Amino acid sequence: MTSSATVRRRSTLRRITIASQELTIERGYDGFTLDELAERVGVSRRTLFNHVRGKEEAVLGVRPDFDPRLVADFRAGGPTGDLFDDLLALIVELLDREDADRADAARFHQLMETNPSLIGRVIRELDTVCAEAVAMAADRPGESDPHRAQVVVSLLGALIAHAMHEFIREPDLDAGLVDHLRRAVGTARSVLA
Repeated sequence: MTSSATVRRRSTLRRITIASQELTIERGYDGFTLDELAERVGVSRRTLFNHVRGKEEAVLGVRPDFDPRLVADFRAGGPTGDLFDDLLALIVELLDREDADRADAARFHQLMETNPSLIGRVIRELDTVCAEAVAMAADRPGESDPHRAQVVVSLLGALIAHAMHEFIREPDLDAGLVDHLRRAVGTARSVLA
């Protein structure tokens, strides 16, 4: 895919996600059809399904993938050899690439508050991501303890949740989500030292 096609695809997907989240906040998850979503976005139903598999993916967003080159390096034990720091590097790259802004995070938070039935779906998705991260860690040289990997993944998950909360609530408009995550990691390191 050319870079202009990639940009167009990402732009359309972003419009779909924003519109579906807004509709869900306004009407509830079952309060609109995919035809209404396509109309709001200004695309055909076919285009909608070229970008998302269904309503749940439209509302919650398409899960981004880790960079395959970085995953290969991670599985080989890189980039630093420290499981926590290396998994953090994968997450930071993903968050930087996705470039979520404060409005996106606040809208997602409002989506969960107004549609608590979606929380279970989000938790299932997060459980899948965490299991994949633990499996990737198991491929690393010297990583034979799955419990250790699960603890690292859980710690990072908690730090991401904390960073997201701070990102939404804090008035420092210059600090991005990754900045909040790095600050949370620094605080955790000092607490656990």
